Formats: sequence, C-alpha cells, structure tokens
Amino acid sequence: MQVRLLFQKKDWSPVKPYQDWQGVIKDLGLSALFRAAGMDSVTRSGGALYYQREDDYLTQCVRRVMGVPLLSAEEVGYRQEILRDCFRKEEFVGKLYEKASRVLADWEKLGKTKSHTGVRDTKAELITDIRVLRLLVNGMAEVKNLMLENLDGLSSRGFLNLQDRINEEFSQEAGLNLDKILRDLAFYADTDVQKAPKGVYTMNKPRFQIDLGLCDGLKFSDLKLESVETKVENYSNPYGIKAKLQGQLGSIAPNMIALYKNTALQEDASELEYQTVSFVMACCGGVLQSFGSFFEQLRFQAGFYLGVINIKNRMKRSGMEYCFPEVGERGTLRFEDLKEVAMGMEQGIQPVGNAGDLDGKMLTVITGANQGGKSTFLRSIGIAQIMLQSGMMVCARRYRGALYPGFFTHFTRREDSAMNSGRLDEELRRMDKIVSQLDQASMLLLNESFATTTEKEGSAIAYDIIKALKEERVRLLTVTHLTSFAQRIYEEMGEGKDPEAAFYSAQRLEDGSRTFKILPHAPQQTSFGLELFEEVLGTTSKE
Repeated sequence: MQVRLLFQKKDWSPVKPYQDWQGVIKDLGLSALFRAAGMDSVTRSGGALYYQREDDYLTQCVRRVMGVPLLSAEEVGYRQEILRDCFRKEEFVGKLYEKASRVLADWEKLGKTKSHTGVRDTKAELITDIRVLRLLVNGMAEVKNLMLENLDGLSSRGFLNLQDRINEEFSQEAGLNLDKILRDLAFYADTDVQKAPKGVYTMNKPRFQIDLGLCDGLKFSDLKLESVETKVENYSNPYGIKAKLQGQLGSIAPNMIALYKNTALQEDASELEYQTVSFVMACCGGVLQSFGSFFEQLRFQAGFYLGVINIKNRMKRSGMEYCFPEVGERGTLRFEDLKEVAMGMEQGIQPVGNAGDLDGKMLTVITGANQGGKSTFLRSIGIAQIMLQSGMMVCARRYRGALYPGFFTHFTRREDSAMNSGRLDEELRRMDKIVSQLDQASMLLLNESFATTTEKEGSAIAYDIIKALKEERVRLLTVTHLTSFAQRIYEEMGEGKDPEAAFYSAQRLEDGSRTFKILPHAPQQTSFGLELFEEVLGTTSKE
C-alpha cells in the first residue's frame, strides 16, 4: 500500500536530486531551516526565546525532500494542496507521524532489521512474524480511524486518495480476516498464562480439526488439515490438577486424541503446529511487506510535512509572513517583500524585504557597497526557489518563478586549510564542475565569484564565463565587487540594449547608511573602498 503524500502517483524515492546539494546547503545557509524543522517548542527565559530540539528525524526528512526538485507545476500544486491541509490540521499531522513512529519503534524491538518473508527457520522467528503482523494490523486500524476522525477537515487530493486506498486495501472485510488469522494463531505466539478478572487465569490452546488415518506405531497418515484455531481455556489454578490432567481428560471426548504422556504424538503434533503456522504466515508475507513499507513511507512523508509546519510556526513567531508561490513559465521570476528566512531564523531578526521583477531576465547583475544586503538578497532568491521547487511556502508576500531542476550556487568560500593550491584554482575547479552540468533548465547563483584574484584578472574570468553561459540560455544571478566586469557588462547590455539583462544595486543613502534594499540601478564606479578604510581606521575623509 502506498502513501503518496509527496507525489501523486508514487511513493518517495530520491530520484534526480540536485547535483551539488551539499554545496547549495552551505552557500544558502539552509541548515537553519532544517534545524527549525526539528524544533516545535518554545520557552522564554530572561526575555529571550529558546527553541528545544524535538526530533532529528524531522530535520532529515525536510533535508532529503528539499534536495529533490519537483519538475512540474502539477507536482508543486499537489504538494501545496496537502500542505494547506496540514496547516489547518497540525495536530492531525502530528498524530499521524507519531503513530507511524510508534509502530516502527515497536517493530524495531521485535527485530525489524531482520528480513520478514513469512517463512522462518525457527519457532522463535515464526512467533516474531505473528507479533509483527499483529502490530502492523493494529497500527493500520489506528491510522484508518485517525483518518476517518479528521476527514471533514481535509480537502487535498493527497489525503482524500490516501483515505480511499486505506478503505480499499484495508477494508472492513480484510481487517476482520486478518484479525481472525491472528486469533487463530494466538496459541503459537501467546503461550503464557494470563490473569483475568475475578481470580481466573486463561491460556491459549491450539485446536486442530484434521482428517487422518493411523498407521503402525500410531503415526499419522493421509493427513488433511480442516481448520486451526485458538481455544481460550480458563483455570482457577493454572498449575493445579485440572490443568495437568486436561490432556488426558480430553481422551474421553468424542473424536479427540489425548497427547498427555504420549511423546510420539506430541512430536507429531508439534511439527503439525509449526508447519501449519508457517504456511499461514507465508501466505501473509505480502501483507507484512505491504504494511511494513506503508508505515516506513508514512513516517517519512508525514515527517516532512510536520517539519514544514515547524518551519512555518518558527517564521510566524519571528513575525515573518509567507505565501504559497506560483509556478510560472520559463524565464519567470517576480516577487514582493521577499525575505531571507534562514538568516531571520538564525539571528532572530526581522529581515528587510525586497521586491523584484526579473521576468525574462536571463542575467541579473547586483552591485553596491559592502554590507549593503547584496548577498542576503541573492540568498533570499535561492532559498525561495528551493522552497518553491519543494512544494513549500516562501517567505514573501508574493513569489512567482519558473522551475529549474538544475540549480547551482557558486559562492566564495573560506580557504580550506587542507587545500594544496590557491583559492582561485579551487573556485575554477568548482566552476568547471558546475558548467559541465548546466543546460537551459538551469539556474546559477554566483556570489563574489573570482574575487580571490586581482580586479583585472577576476573581471576577465567573470566576463568570459558569464557571457558564455548567458548565450547558452542559463539563468544567472551574480553579486560582484568586480567593477570592471560590471561596467563592461553594463556597457554591452544595460540601458535597454539587452532586454534579458537586469542591473540592481544595494541602496546607500547620502550619509553612507544602508537600507538593505536592493533596487534597479546601474553599476557604480566605486567599490566604496575609502569608506571601508575609514571604518577600519575609525577616521573620516576630512581627517
């Protein structure tokens, strides 16, 4: 049985993940979102908010799902439908995840890591299979009831179709049949004496109805099994004379064979029990596999949505609004009040929102003063794009973008202490690896790339690479301090010369203060090095 809460026609499988997912995580700071996914409680101490990690598994669920981009507007819409249901029914999603987690945890205690084909070599393994089947059947009944209790508040195709599949594959008839099998086999798995009310003790005993003949030595012949069931027998004293003589007393009943003190018959009966139960459980092997896979997928898929709920609630506590983004045609990129959500979560601040209309702009060049918000702006677009392609909400008033299954980042990084060559060589190697995988369905974010060499050399490298990639129809957004590169590109493409190029700059007021707003603007001639010099020395230009 499939869950299909992440995809409409299949269960989760990590097919076609981002080529350099680890690099994207590092460059965009996505770990802040993953951590938020595993935190769902908040306490206040001394005016500060502290979040408590609840479940690392939720972090891994969100990390894995976000690493596999959706490929169509239909897939995005399907997941967003489910997410809207989840936001309305947060408690229901939590219970769904909790039930799946409990079933799997109990299964682990029974030896989940071992294979479960339904055919066992030992009695102990056969008993384990019976107990696992009971666990999964009871779990399915609980999930079915939980779905029924919450059906009125669910409208997404994902949840409604899941309810239909459960009703079909775990129908009332199927449930009753499985319950009967478990009751009939209870004598094999539950052999302990149980204390019942009013001082009564119960014990499960097998009852086989067979058609057979007897040959020499009282051996069975022409054996035909008619039925097998468990009979619950009551005792006031399970160790008294009645219990001890029960086997012998059975011999006075019609068509009954007493096994008491008959070793040969006891051995044959024991083998009959084992073979019969083994056959029944072999027939249930498909049910074990189907239900087991269902709970593994349910935990993972419900875990993703519960993690996203936690991210949403963290955003809400930080005062950051969200929207469900729209999927546009190729070249679409437009947003209002877009904020860098990872930084807001990590630093506990309200980020500055930015707007942009980059529809049809294959190249966007972002320049401006240091610490003006350029890299933050670039990351906000990258994070929003990843969240869009995961079917999630976006930290913006509005966001509309195309889908780019080939999504790459190339950010300047601190030099690796183990690096055997220069930083420029490392940057070029990473760029070469990225370029080999780019196509017209790709988006590339560059943040201060090639700034590890001279202005002249870095500008030449940046120009050649970016010009070639734009000609290949790769979607490019670049933050740069290379003024020569920025001016050269602007002279060729700015002021309407190339309608597919856009130029933005970090706003800087006359007094030098930053607004952290990124606005359409031509590249400026200065990198504000004098301002940085004054800031470091604590002087002014007049001094």
